[in-house]
Amino acid sequence: MSTQTQEKEELLATDLQLVSLLKTNPDILLRHPELVAELEVPHQSGAAVSLIERQVSSLRERLSDMEKRMRELMDIAKDNDRLAQSRHRLAINLLNARDLDDVISTISDELWAELKADFVSIKLFSDDEKLKANHPDLFISKSDESVNCFSTMLKHQNPMCGRSTDEQKDVLFSEDAKAVKSAAVIPLSCGAELGLLGLGSDDETRFQLSMGTDFLIQIGELISASLAVHMEE
Repeated sequence: MSTQTQEKEELLATDLQLVSLLKTNPDILLRHPELVAELEVPHQSGAAVSLIERQVSSLRERLSDMEKRMRELMDIAKDNDRLAQSRHRLAINLLNARDLDDVISTISDELWAELKADFVSIKLFSDDEKLKANHPDLFISKSDESVNCFSTMLKHQNPMCGRSTDEQKDVLFSEDAKAVKSAAVIPLSCGAELGLLGLGSDDETRFQLSMGTDFLIQIGELISASLAVHMEE
């Protein structure tokens, strides 16, 4: 066995003994505080620092991470509070709506302001030719072939966030379709399929797949209930 190999083995044995000693005597630094300032710990910069300096640095890093996480949680809480207030205001305004036009106006105003949607579109299903003639941009026949691109969404009644297909954007946003870079689509139903609510943005990051859909589901339920009342009038 070479001298170098033997020295490595002896050093390893010494290290293992020290590790075992520290594990069985975790209060050794309390009994010998002078060691804290003498022990050296490698730093990311490559320079050696004392154990106490390394502990202070580690605590600062942990504190920084905790402060960052706290700010993130506070931002989430503020956003949730804002959405809750928006949902409440939408519910009150929908209850005060006098007719279908009032409902549509309330939806557009609230969602444009609170959800930062550049485009708000509502398509309601109806085979009533009079309704479609009086509101050509609002009503569409459920049997219309253009609605087929929403068949899966309507079947499962789940909102969608992210990039819509060109066909879906054409149906919802018509002449504004090319300006829509991201969208959220909410199926509207209350006992029956009533239609679709589309929110579009010229910012491709505004509505993303990673976004939660709980708020969209809740406002969809509110809007659907109000629409169901006024569509029967």
